[in-house]
Amino acid sequence: MVTKISFTRISKATNNFSANNVIGSGKMGTMYKATLLDGTFLAVKRLNASQHHEDQLLSELMTLGRLRHNNLVPLMGFCLEMKEGLLVYKYMSNGSLHDWLHAVEDKGKILEWHLRVTITVGIARGLAWLHHWCDFKTVHLDISSKCILLDKNFEPKISNFGRAKSRSFAINGEFGDVELVKKDVYSFGIMLLELITGKKPSQITNLPNCLDGTLAQWNNHISKTSSCGMNDVVHKSLLGKGYDGEIFQFLTIACSCVQPRTDQRPTMLEVWEKLRAIRERYGLTDKDDYQLLRQPQIGTSDTKDDLDIIEVETH
Repeated sequence: MVTKISFTRISKATNNFSANNVIGSGKMGTMYKATLLDGTFLAVKRLNASQHHEDQLLSELMTLGRLRHNNLVPLMGFCLEMKEGLLVYKYMSNGSLHDWLHAVEDKGKILEWHLRVTITVGIARGLAWLHHWCDFKTVHLDISSKCILLDKNFEPKISNFGRAKSRSFAINGEFGDVELVKKDVYSFGIMLLELITGKKPSQITNLPNCLDGTLAQWNNHISKTSSCGMNDVVHKSLLGKGYDGEIFQFLTIACSCVQPRTDQRPTMLEVWEKLRAIRERYGLTDKDDYQLLRQPQIGTSDTKDDLDIIEVETH
C-alpha cells in the first residue's frame, strides 16, 4: 500500500521546487525539503526525465512500498503526473552519512566514535534483515554513504532502492543469488572503511601512504598486524581516544567484506553479529537489537488519512 499524492500538493509544499529547498542531488534526481500545512517536514525526490530513471522509480516504489523496517527510510508516497516522477519520504534531520564524513564547509561536523558504531551496527542490521529475514528477500546493489540517511538520533536509514532486486523465495533463508548478496557485503565493507578512514570510496580502493599498495595489499597487511599502519589509515579525529582496539576490530571486519573472492566474504548476518558483539564489549548495548533484526514488515502507508491510498500491483 502506497500513498498517491498530487503534484499540486507536493509543488506547494516545496514552494514550487524552490532552489532554497534543495537538500541534495544525485544521478537519479534532486531532493527537496517539503513542509506540510501542519508543519510536518518531508523529503521529496524529483527524478530526472529518462526511461532509466522511471524504471528506478518503479523499483524503489515496489521495494519500499512493501518493506518497513527501522533501518529503512520510510516511503510516504509518490506522484506520477504530467511526466513528473516524485517519491516522498520521511524527512531525516541529520542528512546523509556522506555529508558528515566529508563535511567541507562545516569543519565542526565530526561524528564521534560511539555514533559511528551505532550507525554501522544499524546499517548492518538493516542489510541483514533484507538478506535474511524479510519475506521478500532483497539485495540493495547500490550501498554507499550517500544512501544512508540519519534521523534526529543518528539512527541510520537505508535509502535509494532504485537498483534493488527482490525475491519472494529464498535458498537456505537467503536471497538465492550469492553473487548479488556478496556485492552488498563488499559495498558495506567499502563504506565501513570510509567511515573509519575518512577517505572517499575512490581513494579507498587504492590507499597510498606508507603502504603504497592496492586495497588487496592493504587488506592483507591489516589482517597480519594489530597496529602497524593504523596511524596512516584511520581518521585522525578517532585516534588516541581509547578506541584504537575497537577501531582495529572494525577494520578487520571491513577487510573481510572486501575480499576479492565472494566465497571468502561473510554474510551480512555474520557481519552484524560481530559488530554487535564488539559494541557490547565496549558498553554500547541495545536491548532491542534482536527484535529489530526480526522486525516484521508492514507494507502499509504511514501518511495522513486525508490522502488517497492506492494499491500498487507488482508482477
